[in-house]
Parts: sequence; structure tokens; C-alpha cells
Amino acid sequence: MSVIADYDSHRPFHLLSVSNRSVIRRLMVAAVAVSLAAGGLLLLYAHLLNKRAERLLQNVYELSQQQSLPSLADVRQRFGKELKQVDGCRSDSDCTYTVLLSNRVLAAVRITRYTEIKSYFWVMHGLVRSTMVDYTATVDRRHSVVSHVQVDFCAGCQVFAIDPWGNSSPLGTNGIVEIGKEASTQNIRMALALDTRCMTKLGGCETVADLLPTIWLRTPNKEIACRIQNDKGMVVKPTDWP
Repeated sequence: MSVIADYDSHRPFHLLSVSNRSVIRRLMVAAVAVSLAAGGLLLLYAHLLNKRAERLLQNVYELSQQQSLPSLADVRQRFGKELKQVDGCRSDSDCTYTVLLSNRVLAAVRITRYTEIKSYFWVMHGLVRSTMVDYTATVDRRHSVVSHVQVDFCAGCQVFAIDPWGNSSPLGTNGIVEIGKEASTQNIRMALALDTRCMTKLGGCETVADLLPTIWLRTPNKEIACRIQNDKGMVVKPTDWP
């Protein structure tokens, strides 16, 4: 009787153990499924973010190719609700507008460093006079690098200038390119060839050579050098300049 009693007393624990293993297996399967779903959503988010960044740059390029000065209506049609008015404007027709894209979600889960593209449109009397695209990458908590690309829409704007223009700038140097709408199509495309993959790349980017590789490169000596032949930063000087 004692043997039977001992056997019966242990049986519920045996059944409980089997039940626990089943629950654990189900939880593990659910966890894997959730992880895969989350990973898929992050990949989709990264893909869509890259596409939006590419579209922003393409819109800036297309605006630069218009025969007449682009209007505020043109910009609003292209960017819709993404276009925000800067505070303190005198009127809608004399104002600065911005479009901001960032990888805040990917940075929050520590897949990459915080990176953003912010485009400014300066409007006077309802016409866009110029735009600047600021591509900013966080290097660490105290430091970030920015590649600025300014496109001037004025008639006769031919300038193409670069800074830094030498071959030995520090890695943490910011960069700026100014180009006019009447510069060559090739040069405008080169100036706007920002690498949008920096927004989704594992670990992110940390120099202007990463952000705008058509203009700058990182040398073996760990410095920044300009890829484009220039005269003290001037690649194309307008004919009416001294």
C-alpha cells in the first residue's frame, strides 16, 4: 500500500512537469514569432525610410531643373503634410519651410546612430530662392557631423563650390557644397548624391565622406580629402565673378 501511495503522490508532479514543458515550448515559439515579426517590421521601416529620403533628394533635384523658379505651390504639391512652416514668418509667401526625416525608431532600438535629413526652402514672394539639405549623423553623445548641400535657384546661378576642398581635413570636419541651378546636370546630381543608407546602416556613418561619398573620401591617413578637382574650393566659378 505504501508503494502505491508513494506512486500516486508523485504522479501529479510528473503531469505538472510535462505541462510546464509544453507551456515553455509554446512561449518560446511565440517569442520567436514576435521577434521575427518585429524584425520584419524594422526591415520594412528601414526600406520605406530610405525610399522617402531618396524621394526628398529627387524632388530637390527636379525643382532645380525647372525652367522657371519653383513656387511654394510646387513645393507643397511635392511634400504635402511633410512640409512644415518655420515659426515667425511674416506671411505664407515670405517664409522658410522645412521637411525632416529621421531614423529615430532605429536609433531608439540601438540598431544605428541617430541620423536625419532636413531640407530648408527659403521662399520670397511665393517663389523658392534656394534650398539647403542638411544631412546630420551622430558620432557620439557630444559630436555629430553635417553635410550641407545648398542649391541656389536664381537665374544665372552657376557656382559650384566645396568646403573642405583640400586633402587633409580632420575626420570630424563638417562639409558644405553650394551649387547653382544652372550648373551642369552631372554636377547637381553629384552634389545631391547623399548616401541615404547612412540612416539605416548598422552602426551608422561618422564622416562627411560617408554621408556624401561623391564629394569627399576618407584617406588611409584617416583624414578627409576632396574628390573633385578645384581651385581653392571653387569647382565652377560664374563668368561674372572677379
